[in-house]
Order: sequence, then structure tokens, then C-alpha cells
Amino acid sequence: MLSITVLLAGTVGGVVLTASSDLNQRTPTVARSTGDFVTGPSGGCGVNTVSIRHAGGDPVPADELEVAVALPDSDARIVDLPVSGTALAASNTDDPDNLIYDYCVGGVIANGGQRWSAGRAITFQLNAGGGTVGPGDTIEVRVVHVPTNGVLATVELTARR
Repeated sequence: MLSITVLLAGTVGGVVLTASSDLNQRTPTVARSTGDFVTGPSGGCGVNTVSIRHAGGDPVPADELEVAVALPDSDARIVDLPVSGTALAASNTDDPDNLIYDYCVGGVIANGGQRWSAGRAITFQLNAGGGTVGPGDTIEVRVVHVPTNGVLATVELTARR
């Protein structure tokens, strides 16, 4: 009975120490960011390209980022970043409605990744087929800091033809 109590106390103590160390981690500050929704061909990607530019604040490693995209009727996440090339694998998306186009990502989340810092962008493409993005749709993009689950940037864009 004593050994079970000691083992349980050690397990609970380890969980408490792990949880308290997570509480001490601070979400980086991205002072501001800008976004563009490009409807024509753009830097190797086709139509419906989203680009979120870091305009000031703390640099953040690409492996600490996720991108959440919300449309009026669907949402998706780009996860497990960075990717080694310019295409997303199935493990890089949580996308039940096929909102994200898998074959075109760029900026700091592509080609092995870089730090998202002032002047650098996160770029990806949305699917145009199947009615996923229509003219006038509001597209909300959030860049999330994975270790703290803090939102680094939120940009609202409007789809145009």
C-alpha cells in the first residue's frame, strides 16, 4: 500500500510540474499583420491564394505555427508545419470540407520552414472548385502559436472574382 501511494504521489507530482512549466511559456507578440487574397496567378500558386504577412513583433519558428481558416460554412487547419516542399500531405491538414488546396504552400511554412518574422509571409491556396470559396465570402485566417495555443494574428479577407 505504501509503494502504491509513493508511486501515485510521484505521478501526480510529475503531472503538476509539467503543467506548471507549460503555464510559464509566453505567447509571442506579433504587433500587427496584413493579409491579401489574390484571385489571379500568384508566385507559383493559382487563384485564391492567401498571404499573411508578419509586419512587426516577435519572430516565431515555423514549427510552432498552425493556420486556421474559417468560411461561412466550413473551416480547416494547416498543421504539423513546416512542410519539406511546397505541397501539403494528408497529415498537414485538418480539412473535412477540402477547403485548402494541397499543392501550393509558400513562405515560411514551405521548404523546411523559416522563422515567421517582420516582412515574411505565410502563403497557401484555397480550393475554388466545389463551391468552397465564392465571391463575397468572408475568409477569417488565424495564425496560432501551437505551444501556448495563443492567436498570433487574425486577418479577415473578402473573396472577389
